[in-house]
Amino acid sequence: MNRKERRAQAKDQGSSAPVSKAPTAAEIEALFDEAVRLHESGRLPEAGELYRRILAQAPEHAPALHMLGLIARRDGDNRGAVELIGQAIRVRPDFAEAHYNLGVCLKDLGRPVDALAAYDAAVRFRPGFAQAHANRGACLKDIGRPDEALAACDAAIRLRPDLAEAHANRGACLKDLGRPAEALAACDAAIRLRPDNAEAHANRGACLKDLGRPGEGLPACDAAIRLRPDFAAAHANRAACLGDLGRFDAALAAIDRAIALEPDLAGVHINHGTALDNLGRLDEALAAYDRAVSRDPKSAEARHNRALTLLRGGDLAAGFAEYRWRWQVGDVARYRPQLDCPEWEGEPLAGKRLLIFAEQGYGDSLQFVRYVPMAVALGAQVTLLVEKALRRLLTASLPGVRVVDSLPDDASFDAQVAMLCLPRLFGTTLQTVPGRTPYLAADADRAALWAARLRAMGGRKVGLIWAGAARRHDPRAAILDARRSLRLAQFAPLASAEGAQFVSLQIGEPAAEAREPPAGMRLVDWTPELDDFADTAALVAGLDLVITVDTAVAHLAGGLGRPVWILSRYDGCWRWLKDRQTSPWYPTARLFHQAAPGAWGPVVEAVAAALREGE
Repeated sequence: MNRKERRAQAKDQGSSAPVSKAPTAAEIEALFDEAVRLHESGRLPEAGELYRRILAQAPEHAPALHMLGLIARRDGDNRGAVELIGQAIRVRPDFAEAHYNLGVCLKDLGRPVDALAAYDAAVRFRPGFAQAHANRGACLKDIGRPDEALAACDAAIRLRPDLAEAHANRGACLKDLGRPAEALAACDAAIRLRPDNAEAHANRGACLKDLGRPGEGLPACDAAIRLRPDFAAAHANRAACLGDLGRFDAALAAIDRAIALEPDLAGVHINHGTALDNLGRLDEALAAYDRAVSRDPKSAEARHNRALTLLRGGDLAAGFAEYRWRWQVGDVARYRPQLDCPEWEGEPLAGKRLLIFAEQGYGDSLQFVRYVPMAVALGAQVTLLVEKALRRLLTASLPGVRVVDSLPDDASFDAQVAMLCLPRLFGTTLQTVPGRTPYLAADADRAALWAARLRAMGGRKVGLIWAGAARRHDPRAAILDARRSLRLAQFAPLASAEGAQFVSLQIGEPAAEAREPPAGMRLVDWTPELDDFADTAALVAGLDLVITVDTAVAHLAGGLGRPVWILSRYDGCWRWLKDRQTSPWYPTARLFHQAAPGAWGPVVEAVAAALREGE
């Protein structure tokens, strides 16, 4: 009933009926001030009653609508809050605080695009609104625009250097942009300003993991969980740290907790797949990646991880097809030459100039260079672009192929293709792997010189490599290297093999360990005389056996057709398949797998026993 109706009703009832007096604007504002006082003191039901009294008298009182919306949000009614705050904005379109809080509610409802529009309005009407700039950055991050998100966070920090949320959001953006060191500094700034910021602690843990410091990242994730036990992302980050530390069972338990808390996040299912793959539970890992893809079909990480699991399980056709997603993960794209020619996708090659280029590591090049003659057989004029350390070896191994380690600026080709695309294009399956060896050739003159020196020593000549390249510039690769590498002292049981003469093939920092071999081990070290893979191939050609962890020389020995025993970590590389003692890629290879994470002792004992028995 409006004021006019109430007056008419009073007149109909006679002069004795009281006539209510409409409150003045000053009285309404005084009532509003009292409501706000109650609101700020936590007496929300009483404050809400006063806001409703105000609205009964002044339905378009925007501040009361706004504050009533905030109470609805506190009560968990975000939809009701959106309706009330939206009414306030319709009454007063320039109400910056209402736009801001509308954004908060919309983000809570999982509508980051709508929330972004609300924050945009807040900063349009109040450019100095630091918190709105910070929240705007969080929305931009959530919708995949990290560069713009970072700029929004920087704007917030310029306005309010002490705004912890802005530093925390900035850290999250930098992490997504692949700048973990800067992200870590931003998270640390947020924590200094607000030690109870769970998001900053969780992101700090993720940054430390990305920097190759999972042991430090784990307590950061634990701190986030203490502050917010139901924080799914913190549990997921904790799982990732545990995985990098080789604690695979604990990692699986942590990611199971994250999924129970927030099952709709694609990222937790990716981490779930990784944890299951590390434990060798490949079918379950694939199902987890499928769940991640169903939630985010454009997730390159999920598709790439799925490819590796398919390959490890032996489904090479499906795995190599999915492996195309590698170009969108990490820094693999840097290997692609900047050429104005199309990718080769299986079209006729007769008379065409084809560039085949190497990607990733030396081992990948040595394994997949076997496909180059298959492209030549299709009539292509092939140029092979490889790392400098491989050029001499592959020139000798591939007569008729131009092998280079760089391209001139005016290089011109009809098509180009990455070396690891060739298995897909040639339809490779486990049954059709081109596994005939040797396909690599050592220089005959250099090999003869090494053979003479080796004969002079007598005994069975066994090459040894006990560690991979640390690759400290790449934290992820460094983590994997730590899992695959041993110290020479751990090879001590091999010294019990009677008549074995060991030859170090170890390069890099671990090579220094050859100066003090284990007791009883006869070990020579000629690696200072080896400049590239052609030199190493000439030496390996004269050895009776190579024993190595998972390094490029495993592929070199296999490609030369020399016997090679490979020590594979528990979460072994996909190319060695799961639980296989032989390899379809190298008929002369034998695999020795860890039975438990980090358990090299039984592996070395098995190798030593085989060596003693002369296998």
